[in-house]
Amino acid sequence: MAIKTWEKLLYPLVICITGLSWAIFITINSFFLFRMTINAQMTKLVGMTTAKIMKNYYQLIMYLEFPWVKDLKLSDFPFSIHGYEHMHEVKNLFLLNFGILVAFTILCVIMYSRVRKNNGWWILVMGLRNMLIIIPMIVFFLTLNFDYWFVMFHKLFFRNNYWIFDPVKDPIINVLPDSFFTICFISIFVLLEIYLIISFIIVKRKMNQEK
Repeated sequence: MAIKTWEKLLYPLVICITGLSWAIFITINSFFLFRMTINAQMTKLVGMTTAKIMKNYYQLIMYLEFPWVKDLKLSDFPFSIHGYEHMHEVKNLFLLNFGILVAFTILCVIMYSRVRKNNGWWILVMGLRNMLIIIPMIVFFLTLNFDYWFVMFHKLFFRNNYWIFDPVKDPIINVLPDSFFTICFISIFVLLEIYLIISFIIVKRKMNQEK
């Protein structure tokens, strides 16, 4: 059975979503990115050593990523009711991303199998080539006014303004500077671009082998 028109449009999108989900997952678990943002000014501000801050960060990530961790309890950072609610919403987004990662990885495997059977590698080559051009353009556009899009992201994915933390009530914000989120943003799209480049090389090679 030949590959249908809607599949030609869908397959590149599936590859991109799969890569984006993996990039988010890898970035979340790249603890060294957070460690890079800890400096003497931060440790002085919160009155903690780097090791203690990292310990609390590990506890936060465990809460956000593990479904069976129900309670948000950090050794040295209390949370207000609104702060707790926001972190719970972030946890739901993290779990949603993991669900997308699993589902789309399976879908990607099925898609590659179908493409191989129909010798439709050219479809993926075209789609990936377009993605390799479009993604950097999107990133460049976002970086022109990162603060604006950062706020818009929160307005889109959260139903309230609880993400605007009060450092007195939710001191965790003192160790989560804007630079950390900027680094995470860059990491996600760098990883996505690397994933797309590798996918393009592999698919192009497959297409050439089956000519």
